[in-house]
Amino acid sequence: MTGVWSGVGGGGPVGVQHPFRLPSGTSLRFALLILSTSVAMATELGALANAAAYFTLGGGSVGSLTEVLDCASKNFTEAASDPAAFARRCELSAIGGSGHTVELVAFASLWLTVGITYWLLPVYRLRRRRLRPFRPDLYPDIQHTLTELIALAELRCSVRFVVDLRDQRPTGLAFGRVGRRHVMLGGGLLRLHGIDPEAFRAIVLHELAHLRNRDVDIAFLTLICHRLFVFAVAVPMAVTAPFALLVGWVLLPSSVIFQTLLIAAQCALAVTVAHAVGAVLRSRELYADARVAMWTRGAHSLRRLLAAQHGIERTMPRRPLLRRTHPSAAKRLAALSDTSLLFHFSPWDAFGLALSCSLVYLQVAQWTGDAVGLTDHDSVLSALIPAVLLGGSVAAGIWRATLAAHLDHTRWAGAHRTGLAVGCGLALGTFGDEQHRTAFALGIADSLVVQVSWWLLLAAFGYGFVRWNAVTARAWAPVVLAARRPFAPVVGCCAAGVALLGIWLGRVYPAGGPGFGLLPLPSPLNLLPTPLDYLGYMFSMAVVHPPPSAVIAVVAATAAMPLAAPFGARLLHRVRNDAPTAGPGRFLLWPSSAEASAALLAPQHLRPVRALVGGVMFGAAAGFALWVVHVVSALVFPWPIQWLGSVFTLYFVPVAMLLQLAAGLFVARRNALHDLRALHGVLAVLGAGLLLPLAAFTSRDHFACVRWGTSHPACQENPLFGIGVISTTITAWTAALALLLLPTGAALYDSIRQQGPLRHPHPAALPDPPRTR
Repeated sequence: MTGVWSGVGGGGPVGVQHPFRLPSGTSLRFALLILSTSVAMATELGALANAAAYFTLGGGSVGSLTEVLDCASKNFTEAASDPAAFARRCELSAIGGSGHTVELVAFASLWLTVGITYWLLPVYRLRRRRLRPFRPDLYPDIQHTLTELIALAELRCSVRFVVDLRDQRPTGLAFGRVGRRHVMLGGGLLRLHGIDPEAFRAIVLHELAHLRNRDVDIAFLTLICHRLFVFAVAVPMAVTAPFALLVGWVLLPSSVIFQTLLIAAQCALAVTVAHAVGAVLRSRELYADARVAMWTRGAHSLRRLLAAQHGIERTMPRRPLLRRTHPSAAKRLAALSDTSLLFHFSPWDAFGLALSCSLVYLQVAQWTGDAVGLTDHDSVLSALIPAVLLGGSVAAGIWRATLAAHLDHTRWAGAHRTGLAVGCGLALGTFGDEQHRTAFALGIADSLVVQVSWWLLLAAFGYGFVRWNAVTARAWAPVVLAARRPFAPVVGCCAAGVALLGIWLGRVYPAGGPGFGLLPLPSPLNLLPTPLDYLGYMFSMAVVHPPPSAVIAVVAATAAMPLAAPFGARLLHRVRNDAPTAGPGRFLLWPSSAEASAALLAPQHLRPVRALVGGVMFGAAAGFALWVVHVVSALVFPWPIQWLGSVFTLYFVPVAMLLQLAAGLFVARRNALHDLRALHGVLAVLGAGLLLPLAAFTSRDHFACVRWGTSHPACQENPLFGIGVISTTITAWTAALALLLLPTGAALYDSIRQQGPLRHPHPAALPDPPRTR
């Protein structure tokens, strides 16, 4: 799709998206930068300040530190139920002290430094580069052109032009602070006005576009945060990391591997900051180009300059991605031709958000709980701020990408990779949070089996949250495009997702505390194999310690948000009769045809009742098959199931779950061409759960046990005891598994179908390889 901007006046192709109707990707990446930088500053400098206070002001020494660590490792098991007594016995307050206060003071001091630097940096830049005010009397032609360009840009702020006659390159620069905006014109750019006026206009308009997009402050703060991070966080981290490994090896050799993982988490955070810096600066350039293209109806002169720059870049070595502050000329040309590239949500952005929130979840949850007077830190309110930071940012990126794909008559293909990135970020961030790094340093962390189980649970939770947002955004996209206030449904769905995230974070994160997996399992789940004890305990939490009914209602209502989209579309259509012809026009560069608008506003034809009925029918057939198998086994071949029942008395539980998942796969396969086929599969799992667990219970109790007798281990318990509660629990957790497995299978199926079968073309038919250096 080349040159679409030039077709605006002549009714060009339909579907070119308006780059400024949705929130800018620059703002989203800047939020990631602020979050990751704040986390790095608070944790690293807080730890350094605590260590300095312990060894200087507190009079501590390495010997006293060794005694505290030895006491903690010996008494943790006995005192784990009483953290206060544990802290008094081993004098842990001598190590921690006022850790949170120190971190907050370091955090506030550094951001105060950032604010002061931002305010003084423009004056410093003016004096350091010896910039002089632009004199209209010396350049009357240039002044006339600048007046025209300012009028074209429709800026809401005053602009002061300055010149740098020593710079012989044809470049410009927009900088300044709030209330004082400057645009620097180099000496080479002033001479370019007489040689190529159109190129001069394109360069100056690009700098004015930065002012119109209000990203000058973002760029300044990004550069300040990056340099402050390098000198205040990265350099001390590089110096202290080997020392921390040496101390860990001397005091507690068993904790070296965990210290290594802690350093790996900090290094991942440093890479996140570096990635966010480059992503912010590159994104703002693409949006400035898009603004110039809108002003000039195609940016033909800018295209010509970028094409020449692309020819130069092909002959030069490329810089590493983390060090690039400008996108390549080829990418800028591509974004000018296809504005949908501006709405990309990178998995690396999602990974950085999840990593940053996971690193500070426990501290922020504790601060929130103390602020509102909570003693139970696994509540929804304690997880509210982390849920808003993570859920709001990730959901905003997902909605941007999904709506952009819907406007292009496609679907967002990055849900699978983004979900994996969020899951990995949540798991990796646990190595650096305060509770777990303390447990690792003291050598009192849970066993590797428990840790791996919790990491898998956390990663699965992050993946499921991304998939739920993708499904919800895809279902509600027609409603958003047709609404008079399009962002009201987006905010409502994102708020529902944040509430769901807060509930799950409040229940899943406390499960990773040291000693949680040592609690005994209730009967009959204590019969599960040992490697599954931890997951079995988490499974039993819904039965033994169920959440309040209000929380269950919120979860059920939030999970059903995609199902409410067709009803919202019908209601909106009745309220606003002109929606099919007026909806998507605000999000496109020019009005689309009535047929194209109707296609974009057509709601997803969900068939929830049909999916539930299909699941019930599949469950009835599978339950009858279980009865037949058990009857035949009891009368003809008793030994296979008799042996299975003696080895694993709860064998019917995984059988019922596998058959329910099979029902979901069957219904999803019947809706293979539907975008939301995975949602139909989950509904089928719920429908099959109405009969399958009951059929599994009765097939064992009323057929197999008749032959085996009540003395058999599989038949000793009351067959009707807890059948309703356990059946409901099996159905609910199988549906949770389906929420993870069915979208994953759909994504893999789509990727395989898009790639197609492997072919081996004739060597003569192969194209010439591109010439790159």
